[in-house]
Amino acid sequence: MNGSALVLGGSIAGLLAAAALSPHVETVTLVDREDLLEPNRRGVPQGTQVHALLGAGQRAMAALLPGIVDDLVTAGGRLVDSPHEVAIYGAQGWAGRVPSEAHVVFMRRPVLETVVRRRVLALPNVRAVSGVVTGLTGSSDRITGATLQGGSTLAADLIVDATGRNSKAAEWLAEFGCPAPATKELRSYVGYATATVRLPDGVFPPGVVGILSHPHPGALRGSAVVPCDNGLYQVAALGMMKADPPKDREGFQSHLEAAPSRLVAEVAAKAEFVEEPTVYKVRGSLRRMWEDLPAHPPGFLAIGDAVMSFNPLYGQGMSVAASEARILHDEVGRTGVADPGLAGRAQAAFTPVVDTVFHMVVSTDAHYPGAELVGVTAPDPEAVTSGRALSQLATEDPEVALALKTAGHFFDTAPLRSPGIAQKVAAWIADGRTPAAQDPTVIPPALIETPR
Repeated sequence: MNGSALVLGGSIAGLLAAAALSPHVETVTLVDREDLLEPNRRGVPQGTQVHALLGAGQRAMAALLPGIVDDLVTAGGRLVDSPHEVAIYGAQGWAGRVPSEAHVVFMRRPVLETVVRRRVLALPNVRAVSGVVTGLTGSSDRITGATLQGGSTLAADLIVDATGRNSKAAEWLAEFGCPAPATKELRSYVGYATATVRLPDGVFPPGVVGILSHPHPGALRGSAVVPCDNGLYQVAALGMMKADPPKDREGFQSHLEAAPSRLVAEVAAKAEFVEEPTVYKVRGSLRRMWEDLPAHPPGFLAIGDAVMSFNPLYGQGMSVAASEARILHDEVGRTGVADPGLAGRAQAAFTPVVDTVFHMVVSTDAHYPGAELVGVTAPDPEAVTSGRALSQLATEDPEVALALKTAGHFFDTAPLRSPGIAQKVAAWIADGRTPAAQDPTVIPPALIETPR
């Protein structure tokens, strides 16, 4: 091991970047405006919100921090076979439920982040520094560190920007003559309110542990109830295109009742509220094209929401950040942090994962009436038709339902392109089929009841 790394931001992305770098350098310094030992950091987006660690995120985290999934479950996280145990009602009806390997860890952000932070800060060569980053140091030839409020500086061979959606790195780099990355943005104006609750026994049918009635272009209000941690649940009122839920209890309940399925509202009416609803708003999804810079600044790269911040209703951001950190680990292991080409190479290596997930978001959110696409191309009609057919097939075909869920949980669309599924989609479209009518107030049985 030789060299040093500096990670700006103690978010999940920053913590995992530090874990990724730790085996390859002498020291990793994590700098954040808040004390990283404080369990409820004020700067954390959706700080009390339940988070879903998808299969891709679990695999990446476990590679960097062995045993971390067990640690999360020990801390109270709930491990759920989401495609089998969470009933989802969408534009095409109830998605088919099938047993899978796409298990999800559900837990609130403070609990999850505390577990990850303790593991990372226990690494012998990782140190945490409290401070506000105000700029970068170095030159156009190489970024060498960061300046902190008060005038002090921190130097390193590699600087990783994990400061999130509101990253100022482009402004800082402009001082060295570096052009800002192009951006792509899909403004779908997301609003949601969540409340932590206790639920009585028997509110779900056998085999179901959560319900999601997702908003879609024909219904801007949605709802969800899912496990979080330590036996608690969170109820969420979801809104798209400024159909924001209110935070007062009566308005919150009314929003739940306006969702495509009333089942979440019925569950919420039986719940004991541990916390009152908290409201969050996000403009949409923002992608910074760091990998397309004509000359990537040596010694600097961005990760997590500083690259791509997603519509939070899809629960992908944390798993994408973990996947990027795993890629960073592998890239640094090849040449070390002193290699001037490392930053650009690692940044480019993030692209397949980021683009896959961004395409998933665009394929849904671009269709909302009034959605604003900035630098983003709307899906072509053929892709729209094929995507709709896939969703329709997934209400009744176990193979398609599993492939669609696998793509969303592991960021792997290869199963959806298999010849067998392609033939099913083509036949569905050619025959002009539509899903069978479904009652939004009755969760149908799983398409497959027992694990394969």
